[in-house]
Amino acid sequence: MKNAEKLATSKKDLAFVYNRLGLIYDNKDDLDNALFYHSKHLSLSRELGNRREEAVALSNIAGVYRSKGDLDKALDYYEQSLKLKTDEKDKAPTLNNIAFIYRDKGDFPKAVEYFKKAIDIFERVGDYHRSGQTMLNLGDTYREMKDFENAWYYLNEGLKRVTKVGDKYWEATAYLYFGYYYLDTGDKKKAKEYFEKGLKLAKGIGSKRLEMEALFALAVLEAQKKTNLYGGIEVGSKGVKAMVVEVKEADAEGFYNVDEKFRKSVNTTIIAGVAEKGLMDEDAMNETVKVIKELMAEIEKRGVRKEDIFIVGSSAIIRAKNYNVFAQKVKEATQKDMAFINTEEEVFYNIIGSIPKKYRANAISVDIGSGNTKIGYLEGDSQRTVSFEIPYGTVSLGDKAKKENPSEKEYVNTLLKIASSDVAPKIKKEVSRKPPLLNRKYVFMNGGIVWAMVTLLYPEKKDSFVILKAEDINRFYNMLINKKEAVFNVDLQKIKDEDTRKYAEKQIQSVKDVFSIDNLIAGATILKTISDELKFRNKILIFSRHGSWLWGYIALNGIEKFETNK
Repeated sequence: MKNAEKLATSKKDLAFVYNRLGLIYDNKDDLDNALFYHSKHLSLSRELGNRREEAVALSNIAGVYRSKGDLDKALDYYEQSLKLKTDEKDKAPTLNNIAFIYRDKGDFPKAVEYFKKAIDIFERVGDYHRSGQTMLNLGDTYREMKDFENAWYYLNEGLKRVTKVGDKYWEATAYLYFGYYYLDTGDKKKAKEYFEKGLKLAKGIGSKRLEMEALFALAVLEAQKKTNLYGGIEVGSKGVKAMVVEVKEADAEGFYNVDEKFRKSVNTTIIAGVAEKGLMDEDAMNETVKVIKELMAEIEKRGVRKEDIFIVGSSAIIRAKNYNVFAQKVKEATQKDMAFINTEEEVFYNIIGSIPKKYRANAISVDIGSGNTKIGYLEGDSQRTVSFEIPYGTVSLGDKAKKENPSEKEYVNTLLKIASSDVAPKIKKEVSRKPPLLNRKYVFMNGGIVWAMVTLLYPEKKDSFVILKAEDINRFYNMLINKKEAVFNVDLQKIKDEDTRKYAEKQIQSVKDVFSIDNLIAGATILKTISDELKFRNKILIFSRHGSWLWGYIALNGIEKFETNK
């Protein structure tokens, strides 16, 4: 097409080439170049007075903005395109796309309105194939609204129509929609049956996108089985952290449903003396052992068996020459052996704590902290950790930007400049050395900025594993850039369950307490840069709510040991 661009002898031919180049770049996920060529197509179409091609270009630009997560711009361009169309049949696909924008924005009544307008046109012109596709979209929208009666009607009618014309792609899509319908109505057996039907058909027709969506769906499906309580006590440089988690046994897909029952941190002077003498002070050790014993008692009060409690010292503790003396004191006080891990093992256990066993051979872990970001994976089925560190996190990147340019107006541009000059090249370099970073299908993410994003975009979700899309990262970034403090004004009216709403309110307040807007923008900049460089648009993204090295230690030494012994 680039050669065709050079050889074009008329503006009409050039407009055709620009349209095709825009579509090619869109398929390559190069959205900036896609936007560039669709805009050139738009300009030439207007110059030629070709209103039909102008409408096509406007729709294509709208699609790019939707992929970028800028829903308001996408809606504006779709509406401009709609105004130029005079043929009813041409209007219907655009009405369908506008419906999707309203659905993405959470305005389900508007989405229903536009889907029905599209269906009405398709029916009047006798295009029952396209009306069937749109009925499926409408049925899935009703499912999200919890209007299961209308959902069933439109899903059933849509499936009949696409099956009648032999459209295997949309038949597979319908199976996935039905799977979510049954999942939401509580029939997990039926849900799994339809997800598997969709997966089989997707593989049969060679649709990688639908195959990925089917795998997505099966990952969501969690069977509720045996429940176990586990406790963890982490001794680090600042003191002692304790947690109790209730873990429901992994389903066939390997996902655990984790409910955190207890968390407490107590600062101690455990590291006092290490920097100067290389030894922990006697008083500091005794103080910390007392805290461990008290926290152990609190964990046991919550019904956790002693054998299911793990006491672990971080890499900061193992640096002290007398860490074995400390471990002996802990054992005398608790009758529990204490384990210690080094820095490399912390990365390993964080991967274990973020990624369920079944997915580790085909997944990477992204852990975005306040000071740095760690990205890694396990090599094959082994326990060999392959990882690298980006020296920026949600706080440190913002601090660096303000140091380089104190101007508040230039904050966002300075962040982007650092991301472009420091972060992106680092990732590119690591990708050249570590192909699995691009080749692996799953990305399990944890860290404060990911938690904040899920809380603000999906406040109703409490699951241990929350499935996301690359579009969510773009949408979150654009919300922060364009709305700033307004991002905390989350509409909770759609959450009908009172306990879930209270949970959401508490989580949103926690995000406000933990992060400033500048922190969030910096964290979102890192997240978006990683997403762009590692091609998250082609991967399955999963937020691992409880991902941490302590949870990884519990998972490996507790749960998976329990599974093996069974």
